[in-house]
Amino acid sequence: MNSLLKFILKYLFTIVFIFIEVICFVLIFSGNDYHNSKYINSSNAFTANISEKWTNLTEYTKLRSINDSLAEENGRLKDILEKYRRDNIPSIEGRGFIYSSAKVVGATVNRTKNFLTINKGLSNNVEPEMGVVGPNGLVGIVYASSDKYSSVLPIINPETKISVKLRKNDYFGSLSWDGSDIRIATMTEIPGYVDVNHGDLVVTSGLSSIFPENIPVGVVKDFYKDSSTEFYTIYVELLTDFNNINYVYIVKNLNYHEQEQFNYTADD
Repeated sequence: MNSLLKFILKYLFTIVFIFIEVICFVLIFSGNDYHNSKYINSSNAFTANISEKWTNLTEYTKLRSINDSLAEENGRLKDILEKYRRDNIPSIEGRGFIYSSAKVVGATVNRTKNFLTINKGLSNNVEPEMGVVGPNGLVGIVYASSDKYSSVLPIINPETKISVKLRKNDYFGSLSWDGSDIRIATMTEIPGYVDVNHGDLVVTSGLSSIFPENIPVGVVKDFYKDSSTEFYTIYVELLTDFNNINYVYIVKNLNYHEQEQFNYTADD
């Protein structure tokens, strides 16, 4: 108690001054419409600014769950579309692919041998040799799987070889990456008499057991004909931006193992 009295006596003039200042401000703002309106406007602006920042923060924290939901929904829509194709197009009767979404949780893009890591594995029925596509086009092939994660061999890895074709005329060849520019892959095995133009769309051929036909891969950026072989070397600008890839879709061929048995027989 003595300490409190000493504190009050020591700072008495300061306390009185602050008290009088508070009374003055109250009288000014309560009795003066102009000052009162300024105070209210300033207070409202401050409150609105804080509210806006808080709203932005809460919306940002919701983005991940929103993106996850959208990815799941896109996967379901792809399944519905694939089922419609199976049921209504005789040429693909008995064949089919199913899609499931996954999030990219790790990636390398500046190495010679690049890899992606996704958050789906054996517990989600994700296995090696399944295809992986993105919102804009082809991504790569599942290389290895643990219980909860999988490693993906993307197009931008020299070990990846994809069967592709020119969409406009169905001439097919092989797509690979030379380790230089992550935006450009090389398409080969296209005969020199084939009509090729800049901007032609390159898609999956459907000749492998991993990907369905006509998944977009890229567009023809440049090409030249090798005079010694009379075959084209075609530079394909990839549609997938590997510097900005967050969600992918795993493609499972329902008849993969049966189809592979015939492929091995044909190779023998």
